[in-house]
Amino acid sequence: MVQHIRLSQFVITYGPGAILETRNGPRVILMPNIGLFGSGSSLDPSRFEITDQRMTEGLLRHIVGTAVRIFRVPSNAELRIPEHKYVYRTKPFPEWKLCLNTDNHPNENYILFRGNVCPVCARSLETQQIHRIRWEPIRFVVACPEGHMDDVDWYTVVHGPRSNCPNNRYFIWRGSGMLSSITLECPFCGASRNLGSAYGDDYECTGRYPERENVNERPYRPGNCRSRAKMIQRQASNLRIPEIRTLFTIPPRYTELHRLLQLRPIFSLIVAVRIRSKDELAEMLQRLVDQGVISETVMEEILSHSWDDIRQAINDILTPPPTSYEDLLLEEFHELIKGSVNGIPPLIGPSVNSPPLIEIDPNLVKKFEGPNGHVFRVVPILHLRAVTVQIGYRREIPIRNTTPKLVDIGFPDSRDPLVKWYPGVELFGEGIFIMLDENEGWHFELSGSDSHEWLRAFSNSSNDVYPSYVFRGRFREELHPVFVWWHTLPHLLIRSVSLEAGYSSASIRERVYIELRDGRARGGVVLYATQPGADGTLGGLVALVPYFDSILERALESARICSGDPLCSETHFKKGMYNGAACYGCLLLSETSCEHRNMWLDRNVLNENPP
Repeated sequence: MVQHIRLSQFVITYGPGAILETRNGPRVILMPNIGLFGSGSSLDPSRFEITDQRMTEGLLRHIVGTAVRIFRVPSNAELRIPEHKYVYRTKPFPEWKLCLNTDNHPNENYILFRGNVCPVCARSLETQQIHRIRWEPIRFVVACPEGHMDDVDWYTVVHGPRSNCPNNRYFIWRGSGMLSSITLECPFCGASRNLGSAYGDDYECTGRYPERENVNERPYRPGNCRSRAKMIQRQASNLRIPEIRTLFTIPPRYTELHRLLQLRPIFSLIVAVRIRSKDELAEMLQRLVDQGVISETVMEEILSHSWDDIRQAINDILTPPPTSYEDLLLEEFHELIKGSVNGIPPLIGPSVNSPPLIEIDPNLVKKFEGPNGHVFRVVPILHLRAVTVQIGYRREIPIRNTTPKLVDIGFPDSRDPLVKWYPGVELFGEGIFIMLDENEGWHFELSGSDSHEWLRAFSNSSNDVYPSYVFRGRFREELHPVFVWWHTLPHLLIRSVSLEAGYSSASIRERVYIELRDGRARGGVVLYATQPGADGTLGGLVALVPYFDSILERALESARICSGDPLCSETHFKKGMYNGAACYGCLLLSETSCEHRNMWLDRNVLNENPP
């Protein structure tokens, strides 16, 4: 039994602890050290490593507090495995099922049962196959904000916590449609419970992480969780929200020379010994070759470069990258601003067949004037590399006074327990960088009541009105009206591109930048397409740059008029809200496009301050 998903989907949408709907029922995706690299597997994560110093040595090491490496999930083709064979193991979940074979049930009711055989209408698998008995996995599970998930304890739901009834095999499911119209009844003692009232109750959490169990292992329920749990539908979007981080590749850390110098035995020597000349380096590398630690080809490749290039590369890799997400994004923002003026020559990746990691031709940069006289600088990014890593997930279960916990999905290296591996994906594509041209991009002063409310919320954002995990960094910059302005605009542009050029809006992603300094603010945005097989990865997106004025005109027109008006436009932001005037008729996009889960949007801010 195989269910195919794109390799990028594993990182961006699914991951360990997610429920995958397959043709033969739902299954939970196991931890990588169990489902992919577990016992019986000959695979090793180092074989599929993604190198990115800014991500591993900067951001992730700061978050996790230990050394980090990134692996990618291999494909069947790469492993030379037939498409009908699985690469990554999963586990059936949930265990309870609903038998729909009403013709063979008393009073034509459904039967809720546990196992593979309905105890009422089918006594054996042979009978099941002859009569083509139909059942479906129950659509409810229980979960808690600590990240635990388990089957619903239907025995307790029906009987209560102190019953002596021996039946825990099956229950009669009476009714259909709304939950309040469904009643569960025990066929042994006659106890019953309305599903509508049961759905709203709190339950004891069993402390189970099904993704940490082997396929044939019995459920482990330590019962050590202090949080309460809620019944929730297994396909609910808030059951598992992945925590992902994406960084673009920017100069200068990513050439083949940088990669070779970062090989562990070479990097250890560079850190320990101050190398003053190419001859000293050659002598050290020769000793590593003699010891069989590196190949002679590696040594020759390094020494083929000039000493000036080698010395600069050594300085680059010895300079620690920024550790906070805000600083890493600012580093990207500044490189893109410089690239919009001076260009960025093709930065060639470590592999011979790898496309350029980033490239900007300054001769292709265009400038367009908005309706209010402000000039945009529109920069085609001819090549772009993005590395996305999933570090964990949250289960946003509504339990009072409880904040959803980040569940870490990293696992220790089998040879070095101080190193943790995380799943990631390396994607290549193209993009468009947009910023204001005048005043070095510093934003004009925003006015209007809605902008004022956002600014007031930003200025007083240190209280507990907003949980910290909804922001991407410690400064809560998303509440600043300039961020809201720059976040709202790309949502409108993506929709405009979809209508104007025939793109799928889900194929384009956004990256919003903001810099706050000395009471001033400037922002920018990258619209990019990097998904394999998605629209716009063959030059179609950057080809839209000459037509940006018409795309902007349509976008601003969409900001003024929404099919949800006047209800949408009359929604004014107040502190504690996540959006102002924003709905599915005007701004909200698919989850693959927005890095901020469709929060921090307000077209009233843009309408008060047109570009």
